Order: sequence, then C-alpha cells, then structure tokens
Amino acid sequence: MKRRGSRRDAKGSKRSKASRTVLLGPLRDSATLPEVVQGLDPEGGQGTAARCAAITAGWRDREGEPEIIGSELAERTEDLRLYQRADLVVRADPELGAGHKATQSRLKLLRRAYNVRLQTVIDAHRRLLRLEGDEGVLQEERAAALESIRALDQRHLDRVAELRDGFVEEFRPLERDAVVSQRREIRELLAPHSIVLIAGGHIAALLNRLRLFGVDDLLGDRTLVAWSAGAMALAPTVALFHDRPPWGAGNAEAFDRGLGLVRGIVPLPHASTRLALDDHERTARLASRFAPEACVLLDAGVRLDWSKDGWGDFSNSRRLDRAGRLMRFRASAA
Repeated sequence: MKRRGSRRDAKGSKRSKASRTVLLGPLRDSATLPEVVQGLDPEGGQGTAARCAAITAGWRDREGEPEIIGSELAERTEDLRLYQRADLVVRADPELGAGHKATQSRLKLLRRAYNVRLQTVIDAHRRLLRLEGDEGVLQEERAAALESIRALDQRHLDRVAELRDGFVEEFRPLERDAVVSQRREIRELLAPHSIVLIAGGHIAALLNRLRLFGVDDLLGDRTLVAWSAGAMALAPTVALFHDRPPWGAGNAEAFDRGLGLVRGIVPLPHASTRLALDDHERTARLASRFAPEACVLLDAGVRLDWSKDGWGDFSNSRRLDRAGRLMRFRASAA
C-alpha cells in the first residue's frame, strides 16, 4: 500500500481557525436551524443556505437524509457523506479497516474495564458522603475520594488517546491512498461553502469519521454550526451521562477527548431530561469531575457562540457549579 501526504500530530488535532462557532441544543423546531444560518450570513442575503456543507455521519445509515437538518436547508446543502466515505475506505484498504476494527474492540474493552473501576470509586465517594462523624476527619477523606474519581477519569482519557494514537502511528491513515483520495474530494466539496453544519447522532461514529479524514484540518476559517453530539465533538472533553436510563441508575463517563475546537466547556445535550437535577449530590460530583471545564446544559433552545475572542453573550445557557446548583453560564466561568 502506497502512503503519501502529510500527517497530523498524533497527540491531537489542531486548534480551529473557524471565525465563529455556534453550538445548539437538540433541534426540535425545524425553523431554528435556517434562522441561525441566515443570521450568520456575512452578506445578509438569501443565499446563505446554498453555501452550507453538512456533516451528518453521526446518524450512520441515515446519513444525508433531509430530515436531519430540515428540508428547507437540505435542498441547498452539500452533505460530505463521511460515514459512507469511511465505508469506501475500508473496502479499498482492508488492512486499514482491520486495524481500525481491532482498535475499536480494544477501546470497547477498555471502556468496560473503566466502568467497573468507576462504579467502585463512585460508591466509595457516595458512602463517605453519608458517613457521620467528625467533619474535620471526613471532609478530607471525601475530597480524596473525589480526587480518585477525577484521576480515574483522566487516566481513562489518556488510555483512550494512547490506543488511538497507536493506531495512527502504526497505520498512518492520512498518508494512505484511499484516505488521501477521499480527503481531496472533501476539500473540493468544502471549497465553495462558508458554513459547515455538524449534526448530532452517535458521538463515537461521528468522532471516528471526523478523525479518520482529519476534517478539523480541512475546515479552515469557515463558520461552524453544531448541535447535540455535534457540539460534544467540538469540545475538549466528551462526557456520556444519563442518571435514569431505562436499564437502571447510571454513572456519567469520561468517554473521550473531543476535537477541542471550542474551549472551557463540557456540553451536555438533553441535560434537563437525562440528569437528575434535583439530586445535588450527583450533579455536584459531575461538575467537580470535569472542572475546571464547565458542565453546560445544552437543552433545546440553548445557543452558545464561540469566536477567537472566547464565548459571547448567551443569556439562556446554564451550567452546574461544584455544589450541583444551576447557574447562568458566563464567559468568565470558562
């Protein structure tokens, strides 16, 4: 297999050059996205939607369906088809496909092992919070238990990065013909578009395809609009969370590092329905685990604006403080 092209630093992706990034909560109103896009049109005209590219790889087999971004935009938007392109790469380069599959199997096993350990340290912290006695003694022990959770989270993120970097070092995907060819097409498709829409869906599927093609290096200074899992993918850290899933009580997970194209936050889509916001013990633990990054509730209707100057004014966004309370999210909090 002939390899060519440049390679990114295996330790992570480069900082975004995007002139502006807008993060949105789940899209329940089909009119929301066109309104946001129209407001971002630098010329203030009606042609903004025609200059949009879309990434809907998180929806896997539904990639490119008009309903994902709404029919009004879909008719005038170019979907980059990253999920389908990844399938083409695997068929053209079985060696790379086998390496990716093996890496994903290792990552799944690592996640299972992490969750076994996570349950233990969270149980210890929970029991210490309920233990009665001299607070001068217990306070330090509770703090140490919380630090054990934070240390495990960071170790897991490091191990995930280590396995992923090992795959990159061994197979150098950005230098392989099949990937180089697809990246060339992606770059050409992006060329006439000034705005890129990044939809949600399955966060792992989305992140894997963004990384496979080094999309962050292809975005340039385009304006990004991302929602739900799309917003999660752009942040420094990706957390999975659901306090009351159908299968029983759950623990929030430090799942992966994101692309880091925005800073200072951990986006939590559907937070008001997936978090037990009345359980301050759980929410305080969640906020403390990811501090100093702010756990921001990314519910429907929430909008966050990021530029090279940092976060803009966003009166409708809230975050969790270290006591587990809901607070207005301000730029200084990031």
